[in-house]
Amino acid sequence: MWNLLRKSLLILVMLPISAWADSTDQLASLLQSHARLSAAFQQYTLGDDNLKSENATGRLWIEGVDRFRWETESPFPQTIISDGEWLWVYDPDLEQATQRPLGEGEVMTPARVLGGNVEQLNRYFNVQQIEAGAGNSLFELTPKEEGSAEFQSLRLLFSGDLLAELLIQDGLGQRSLIMLSEQSFPAAFDQTMFRFEPPASVDVIVMDPNG
Repeated sequence: MWNLLRKSLLILVMLPISAWADSTDQLASLLQSHARLSAAFQQYTLGDDNLKSENATGRLWIEGVDRFRWETESPFPQTIISDGEWLWVYDPDLEQATQRPLGEGEVMTPARVLGGNVEQLNRYFNVQQIEAGAGNSLFELTPKEEGSAEFQSLRLLFSGDLLAELLIQDGLGQRSLIMLSEQSFPAAFDQTMFRFEPPASVDVIVMDPNG
């Protein structure tokens, strides 16, 4: 696993950027098959030396721009669900859930990028393609406007036509590497997986976006 992680970091972190004129169209074409995606993930927090300092595992489901489910299984269980209208974050160990509305001006997240199209990519991001070797396609997205995305930069690595890894750098400079496996592209999802009903014993905190 460490050899695989080290190879991933060389691709995602070390390679220089070389912009290709049609990189947005190429990325949008690759993402077309990922608009409905199920996968297992391993998530690492990276230090300045590119060594992992934390590890989380779980599964994700994405459908379009606004519907996703992210279930962290270890080291602590957590479920994040968006049904297109509400975003829920549920921490069973804390017996707590937070709820906030999604709006038309909702900032872009990596999950929303995967469900995006050419128009959205052009509106929100500068997209550059990076030379990544035979069989790989690597793209870097940076927001055109401050505050329009929940990250400072996002790198997407495709192995062939399959999304394999994401490298996310947030506004504080912290970096997370997400490695995907068991990717599948079902014809449809049971829509109940994108809805959340908090258990009776759970404290619900409703976030006011204007508060």
